[in-house]
Amino acid sequence: MKSQTMGSSLLVAGTSIGAGMLALPLVAALTGLGWGVFLMFLMWGLSTYGGLLIAEACRACPEAENLHGVMGRLMGPVGQGIAIAAMLFLYYSLCAAYISGGANVLGSLLAKEGVHLPFRITATLVVLLVAILVVTGTRVVDVVNRVMFALMLALLLYIVVSLLPEVSLSNVVLENSAPRILVAALPVLYTSFGYHCAVPTVVQYVQGKPHRFRYALIGGSSLPFGIYVIWMIVVIGVVSSATVISMAHSPDGVTSLMDAIGSHSRTASFDYMISAFAAFALGTSFLGVALGLFDYLAEVFGRSHGIWGRIETITLTLLIPLLAAIFMPGSFVTALGYAAIALVILAVFIPVALVWKVRKLHMEEPYQVAGGIPALAGAIIIGLLVIGAQFGVISGVLPSIG
Repeated sequence: MKSQTMGSSLLVAGTSIGAGMLALPLVAALTGLGWGVFLMFLMWGLSTYGGLLIAEACRACPEAENLHGVMGRLMGPVGQGIAIAAMLFLYYSLCAAYISGGANVLGSLLAKEGVHLPFRITATLVVLLVAILVVTGTRVVDVVNRVMFALMLALLLYIVVSLLPEVSLSNVVLENSAPRILVAALPVLYTSFGYHCAVPTVVQYVQGKPHRFRYALIGGSSLPFGIYVIWMIVVIGVVSSATVISMAHSPDGVTSLMDAIGSHSRTASFDYMISAFAAFALGTSFLGVALGLFDYLAEVFGRSHGIWGRIETITLTLLIPLLAAIFMPGSFVTALGYAAIALVILAVFIPVALVWKVRKLHMEEPYQVAGGIPALAGAIIIGLLVIGAQFGVISGVLPSIG
């Protein structure tokens, strides 16, 4: 039983940790480290509360195997349609972000070897590699993803330990920042805790026992929070906020930041390790999202499992985000902000609506998340703030992060 709970916690942590952490030092430098940690804690709380709400709805509908089934049971076809639209927008936004980030990392690695390729070529190469793996099958993706995730964590540990002696305490200061920057940072911070698609699986795996899925969701999401804080402190302590801020306004701030980190170690080839870490972080995230979108589109459009059917599906999966990345180069952080809109709908608004229905109907064996109506209202308000922040960035009312 304990192993199932621990495994569920690691599933939540593994689903959260990924490419999003590459943008966090940029955010922390712009907001100030103290405010960055506080805002990330706020987004962690919103994310965890949304996960617990989904668990409550799943426990009230044990016959449903996933969130789509829960939506059908409680909200009907209209609710399912809204969830489908939000899910597609989320998947496509994330794929566009990962293509953009992956193309920049690949371009940076090739440039170190004297090979300079246009962004559209490196983006296409990244998409072709992911497409081949996804078309090959889920088992291959699973093996490759596990290996990359293990290597990513190992490299992250090595990088943090190597950089700790280089941290300057004078760089780690708790600056104040303009309120407009603080609000603009919310969407990017929120997407760093996107594990909610795994919640129904966790609830089923622990037999719907509240004390176990509470531990899995709260503990599993706390691990990424701790890793993110350490990562931000180390990066800003080594590179300095002023340098990171200058990179945040460059065409490709994330790649520039990785290159800057790589130059702050006496270890030979440390810059290659940083690039490999970034590549693995992007790769694990991209493969998981691409596979999920691939399977979803195959089901929606009834594509066959033959080779030509899989080629048609992978084209539907990756062509749109590839075009978005090519026509908006360097849009990694921007695309993460767009993804936050859909994530708020899927992980805040829909769970609140589901739980409201569950409690209104007094369904059997309800598990109620603490807080009652005030907590539900608070989640809606903060969710609206996150969406409003992203629209503020789009319209130019708020400054862009990266």
